[in-house]
Amino acid sequence: MKFNLKMIAIASAMASMAGAAHADLQAPGSNNGSLTLVAFNTATSAYYMRDTGFLLNDFLPTGATTLAGDGSVSGNKTPEAGLTLNKTNTPTFQDASFSSWLSAQTLSDVKWFLNATDSVSNSGALTQRRFVTSSMNGAETATNGQLDNFVGTANAGGLATQFGTGSLSVTGTGAPVGWGGNFGLGADGLASIGDSASLFYFVRTAYTGGSATPAVTTKFGNSLNFATVTLAANGDFTYSLAAAEAPAAVPVPAAAWLLGSGLMALGGAARRRKAAAAV
Repeated sequence: MKFNLKMIAIASAMASMAGAAHADLQAPGSNNGSLTLVAFNTATSAYYMRDTGFLLNDFLPTGATTLAGDGSVSGNKTPEAGLTLNKTNTPTFQDASFSSWLSAQTLSDVKWFLNATDSVSNSGALTQRRFVTSSMNGAETATNGQLDNFVGTANAGGLATQFGTGSLSVTGTGAPVGWGGNFGLGADGLASIGDSASLFYFVRTAYTGGSATPAVTTKFGNSLNFATVTLAANGDFTYSLAAAEAPAAVPVPAAAWLLGSGLMALGGAARRRKAAAAV
């Protein structure tokens, strides 16, 4: 009985780590859209989508706290100790079917991105539109207007509908034209297979904030490193954040010894000059 309870506890911990694996994508109108990996062929519009098993609120930078209507969630994905999520500890970060899909494509035509969206914005409920996205542009920015456009149902906000009823991943044809422009953020944000992209969290400045006002931007990273996400040709997906390096310790004893040696040398030289003068 104890063994069974222990196994159940382990299974629950793994489920919590990996999120809701093999489920239909959760729409952004829920305040907590699914974190979705998308690859598509820019020439043929063939596409591949994967449910990473995480929701938006499960994948926020450490220190980022959502409004009450968005769950009052505090992020934990950029710790100082570093974090690596890959096929070893996150089952949904590996999918053998991706390599089969990729083999039917011209590799140079394939681009990919990662995102999760929340399209709800209501001043009374204290909610703001927001999203997580990958980008090859390490200085990615977005205005409130771009954020509204990004999370719209015709763009990233429609990925749940595009996914339909699926398990871990789905493939299809007819990728929307907007994908090539990264939903209005620019094609420079799209990654190629094997690239390591940066990750960003954007939040609308206010429910009624001007459309040209820059959205609040947080780049995933700790005090000394930025996080990256990478999609390999075999379907392995990885989130990596190295541990922040501890400041180098100041060798106080050695410094004190050197200072003391210098003072002793100066004292000895002074005594020798005094003795020479007295002769």
